[in-house]
Amino acid sequence: MGHRGEDETYRRIKARFWSEGMKKSVKKWVQSCLSCQKRSQNLQREQGKSTETSTIFERVGMDAFHIKSGRWKYMVVARDDFSGWPETVGLVKLTAKAVSEWFTSEWICRYGSPKEVTVDGGQSLEKNCKMQ
Repeated sequence: MGHRGEDETYRRIKARFWSEGMKKSVKKWVQSCLSCQKRSQNLQREQGKSTETSTIFERVGMDAFHIKSGRWKYMVVARDDFSGWPETVGLVKLTAKAVSEWFTSEWICRYGSPKEVTVDGGQSLEKNCKMQ
């Protein structure tokens, strides 16, 4: 969702999804996001590691988290690092196949293949999806 903080993340998710306790889940997710915490504390980037990108859809960050919804169990978020453009999907099961099919059909087919896809370091995607 762009590491834009709790309120903006909640607002954007709420536009497409709703579930009991969602605001609390979003708050917990933002608080557990290393990138959000670095941004909110205005920490300087590690020397020699640039996260700057110069082209739209060149680098995409992905993350997933549990949601409490009648239909969906997980939400996956992909966000372009340059523009901040987000795409989301609700999934019943968090599997490599489901994530890759969604990412291919909804991101790559529209915007092209990014040079790099990164995961925030959260365990949901890394644990459940071994993406190649």
